[in-house]
Amino acid sequence: MADSIYIDSEIGALEKVIIHTPGAEIENMTPDRAEEELYNDIVPLAVMQKEHAELSDLLKRITRTYEVADLFVDVLSMEGKKREFLQTVAGHYPFGSRVHELEGFDPGQLAQAIISGLPARKDTLVSFISDRDFDLPPIPNLYFMRDSALVYRGFSVVGAMATQVRFMESLITRFIFTYHPEFSNTGLLVDGPALKAPGFTAEGGDFLVLTRNILAVGLSERTSPAAVDRFAQEASAAVDEPVVVFAVRLPKKRATIHLDMVFTMIDTDKALVYEPIVLGRDRCEVIELCAYPSGETAVRQVPSLLAGLSDRGLPLEPILCGGKSRTFQDREQWMSGANSFAFAPGKIIGYGCNEKTFEELDKAGFAIRQASDFIEGRDSVDAYSKLAIGFNGVELARGGGGARCMTLPVKRAPLTF
Repeated sequence: MADSIYIDSEIGALEKVIIHTPGAEIENMTPDRAEEELYNDIVPLAVMQKEHAELSDLLKRITRTYEVADLFVDVLSMEGKKREFLQTVAGHYPFGSRVHELEGFDPGQLAQAIISGLPARKDTLVSFISDRDFDLPPIPNLYFMRDSALVYRGFSVVGAMATQVRFMESLITRFIFTYHPEFSNTGLLVDGPALKAPGFTAEGGDFLVLTRNILAVGLSERTSPAAVDRFAQEASAAVDEPVVVFAVRLPKKRATIHLDMVFTMIDTDKALVYEPIVLGRDRCEVIELCAYPSGETAVRQVPSLLAGLSDRGLPLEPILCGGKSRTFQDREQWMSGANSFAFAPGKIIGYGCNEKTFEELDKAGFAIRQASDFIEGRDSVDAYSKLAIGFNGVELARGGGGARCMTLPVKRAPLTF
C-alpha cells in the first residue's frame, strides 16, 4: 500500500517511527576509534540503554514504534534476501571470502553481525599481524536513525552517507524500504548508496520537510549542493508540483553537522532555533531553490531562513535554544538543545538537561513535563495543546545528536494549516 509511509511535515501527528536501541556496537568502539567513528567520546552502554529506553517507552505510549534491527531480520528472513544483502555488502567491504560463512547464519545472527561488527578472522599470517579488528566494522551511529533515510510524501529517500563508517546504515534502510511490507512506498526518490560519489553526499539530519512543498535543507559537511539539486528536481517531477527548498549554508564544524542541530519546527507557527546561526548578525547564507516539474529551476538568495519561509507563507516565531545568553546558547546547542522531535503540532520531545531551552519553551506557552510522568501513567499527552517533554540523555548526547536524530518518522497524519 502506497500509504504505508507518508510525511508532509515535521509536526503532523506521528503514526509510525523507527528507532534503534544501542547495543554491542557501542562497546566495540575504543577510545582510539571514537573520533573516526564520529563520537565526542566513548560512552557507557548500560547508561545509554537506560536513557534510550526512556525515549523508546515514551514513543510507545504515543505511536507505533519499530526497532530497525527487528525490521532488518524480517527482510533477511524472506526467500533469497539474505544472499542478496550479502552480495550487495560484498561489493563495498573487503570480506568476500566470508560470504559463504555468513550465508550459514540465521537472520538474527546475521543482523547482529552486520550491526555490532564481524570480528576479523586471524587465520593467516597477514591477518594475524594486521591491526584490523573487524572484517565488517560495527556501526555505532545506527541509533541516530534520522540520518540514513527520510520520507517525503509517499516516497523514500536513502542517504548518501558522507563517511564510510556510516555507509552500512544506508544499505540497511534501503533494504527495509525496498522489501518490508510495512513500509511499501511510491518509490525510491533518491538512491543514496548508488549515487554516493565525491561531491554527492546527503544525510537525513539536513532535510526538514516543513510543508507539502517546502523544505529546509542544510548544506553541511554531510550534505552537498549536488545532492540537494538532485533531490529537488526528483521530488518536483515525482509529485508533479513545484518544490521549494531553502538551502542553509552551515559552518562545517562539529557543532553544526546537520541543519537539525540548529533549527527544528515545533508547531504550525513556531521553531526552535540556535540564534547565532539562524538569526544573528553572522547568520548563515540561505538560498531558495524552486524546482518545477518541467525540470526548470529558479535560484535566489534570501535574507534569512525565517524571512524566506515567511515570504512563502510560513511565518515562524523563533524560540531560542539556550535563551538569550550566548554562553547558554552555545552550551545547550552543543547538547542538542535545538534538536527537538515533534510528535504532533506543538508537542515535542527533547533532552531535559537543556534547562534554559525549556525555560524559553515555558515562556512560549508550552507545558513542561518529564517523560516518566507519561511512561508511568501519571499523565497523558492528550491533556495538553502545547507540550515539551524532557527525557534523560546526557550520555546519548555525547554521540552527537538529540531526539530528532534518534527518530526516523515514516508516517504522519497529513497536515493542513
